[in-house]
Parts: sequence; C-alpha cells; structure tokens
Amino acid sequence: MAKSAAAALWDEWGRVTRYLNGARIAFAREADLWDSLQIQAKKDVVLEVKRGGGTFKAKLDQHLQAMKDEEMLLTSVLIHSYALSEAGAADKLGMDIRQMGIEEWGKRLLRANDKGWSAVTGGLGGAVEVSVIRNVLAHGRRTIDQRAENRLRAVRMNSRPNGSAITLTFDDVETYRARLRSVLRTAGIRA
Repeated sequence: MAKSAAAALWDEWGRVTRYLNGARIAFAREADLWDSLQIQAKKDVVLEVKRGGGTFKAKLDQHLQAMKDEEMLLTSVLIHSYALSEAGAADKLGMDIRQMGIEEWGKRLLRANDKGWSAVTGGLGGAVEVSVIRNVLAHGRRTIDQRAENRLRAVRMNSRPNGSAITLTFDDVETYRARLRSVLRTAGIRA
C-alpha cells in the first residue's frame, strides 16, 4: 500500500528534525574534539578527505569555523522545512502554488478546512515572517530589503526594517518550523 502524500510529508519532516538535532550534536562534538587536542597552530594543520574520486582539503581552523557555523545548518533546515510546507499545500490544494505567497496558499488551505489565520500559531503575520526570512536566506542574502519590509508591514509585522540583518538561532528555527507545522495541521494535513 502506497504511503499518502501527508504521511510522506510528515516522515520527511521528522527526518529533517532528526538531521537538525543530530548535526548539532555531531558538529559540537567535532569542534570539542579538536579543541581538546590543544593544537596551537590550527591554521597550519591541513585536513584531507577523499570521496568519490576527489579530494577535499581544508585547514583545521577553517574546518572548526565551519563546525561552529550553526547558522548555515539552521538556514538549510528552514529552507527545507518551508519547501516541505509548500509541497504539502500544493498536494492538498491540487494546484501549482509556486507563484503564490504563503498569504494566499495558506488562506486557501485554511479556508478548505473551514479555518482562519487566528487558529494558526503566530497567525498570518507569523507565517509571512517565516516566508520572508526563508526567501531572503534562500536567495543568498542576509538583510531585509524594501520588498521584504513592505510584505511584513502589510501584515503589521514592523520589527524588521529595510537593511536589518537576519541571524538565525536554533530557537528561531524551532519557532518558524512550529508556525509552518501549525499552518499544515490546522489545514487538516495530517499523517
């Protein structure tokens, strides 16, 4: 028996959650291991990994910098979580939603289940904030532009003006993922 689209979505959501938490543990353990060796000239130590016929080399200090850059991991997880949410919405609505913002596809999803934004964690403003942050990060930017500020202001989210920097913490990503999960579950997308 084939798995339903909703069940597949939530399986993948769980996989992303396990990846996030497992990677945080692994990265912290890796950084702690190298730090515990008390190597003085980390910039002089070169690490080498051979995979798939190629070789990757990095200086130890660069490797440690990457292991301590949790924001890159958090950005990846947020982007993937948002993509899962869009896929779930498209499946439920039976239409291509790629040209719609969460304002529209979320409204359609909720309406189809006789719900409104007030039933969703963070409401419309919270959902739009997730979408704006995801869009900015997915396009390689780290600051709010005028278009993003206008979109936030349209839903009375005025805390991120044009030019403000975006930084992600683990708590931010947990909040944003909870908002996305709430939209989907409130719309009746369940495993």
